Amino acid sequence: MRSHPAPRWLTWTAAAAIALLPATAAANGNESHLWVTLWARDALPAGELKDLLEAQDQPLQNGANFPDGGYAINDGYGEIAHWEPFQSAYLDWIVEHYEPPWSTEAQEHIAFLMGMASHGMSDQTYDCAYLPRADVYDEGSPGTSIGRDGATDVALVGQAGCADPPSGWVPEELMAELMQSHAAHEVDPDTIGDGNSLVLFSMHIICSAAEDEELLDEYVAAYPWAGEHQVDLEQPGNPPNTAPVVAAYWQALWDSLHGEDPLLEPLIGQYPFADEGGWPAETDAIDAMVSFVLARGVDSGTFTSDRVTVLDDGGREIPVELHTCYGSHVLGIKPTEGWTADSVHTVSVHSGLRTWDGRDIEPFEFAFDTTPEPVDSAEPGEPDEPRDCGCAAGRSAPAGVWVVLLGLAGLVGRRWSRHSSHGHPLV
Repeated sequence: MRSHPAPRWLTWTAAAAIALLPATAAANGNESHLWVTLWARDALPAGELKDLLEAQDQPLQNGANFPDGGYAINDGYGEIAHWEPFQSAYLDWIVEHYEPPWSTEAQEHIAFLMGMASHGMSDQTYDCAYLPRADVYDEGSPGTSIGRDGATDVALVGQAGCADPPSGWVPEELMAELMQSHAAHEVDPDTIGDGNSLVLFSMHIICSAAEDEELLDEYVAAYPWAGEHQVDLEQPGNPPNTAPVVAAYWQALWDSLHGEDPLLEPLIGQYPFADEGGWPAETDAIDAMVSFVLARGVDSGTFTSDRVTVLDDGGREIPVELHTCYGSHVLGIKPTEGWTADSVHTVSVHSGLRTWDGRDIEPFEFAFDTTPEPVDSAEPGEPDEPRDCGCAAGRSAPAGVWVVLLGLAGLVGRRWSRHSSHGHPLV
């Protein structure tokens, strides 16, 4: 937990500056990305990957922050870094330059890649499974000029605590080289470093805002449903329920690093969770939407009605409408006439689904249940057990754009971090 809160004058100055900006479209904020990444690491089974990510803690966390640095500095590298094509190019670079047993240098790159992958995947689950519910339940809420991404980030810190912003290793020169060679985007390594420092600085502001009860209450009230359900284990796509999906995605990437095919088991997560009953059957209920997550992004044009069948436990086919989301790791289905009450439904995804890079996805199935769950018999005050998300193991408008306001500190933060005698920027 954070032990050196920013001065109160800085918190209020930042809040005032934020208020001058227009609201942006929302996704996870950077504290949320850090928590998802740390929770995902905890969710990994014991083994080489978990050991590597624990040993390379700072590259992992910096990778989780890296994509939003482009938004903070108003450079296109941020958009590129969110997407699987760029991350795949980075993975290919690692395979080309290193091999198991991984050297320390290779481990740093793998951890940074896993952090970037966590960022991209968590934005997708949040935007495609959590925020559609927030759009309904927070309709007419007052909002705030920092947008949902900033407000819910403050709310999460208020509930989970502040994850210390990382320091240390960022492969700025390599990222600049890959941006040029893979995406024909020219960016100076110092620009990448400046963007990263602004994101780190913004995280200190978020943590300080969450320590101020008045600001915390204001931001939660701006989007009350989204703010209050950030760590609710019943809500699809929020940070704690994204972490097991990210862990499963990491294992798929780990397979790729070792020359194995992650698409042999394409399904890495589902909402509703594999062990959950009582899924809403109503046609028009946003909570009736079923989402599932794949190990590789899909060409959305291949996700068509003839490639999905849903049967209830009586064998009746349920007509559905399909939903795709940017990045296309997260796909959704919703009944046009309602799910069958008190029934297990089997979703079959047939052949013909293809990835964004033209690979065939093997057919797969999963199930969900509309049968009401038994009444909880836990004693009052007894904590809930975290559920299994059902895991087998770019992105929309910029979530981090609002932190450009932190130009109020200029690039002092970066210069400060570079010359800090302690080696810990902005702490």
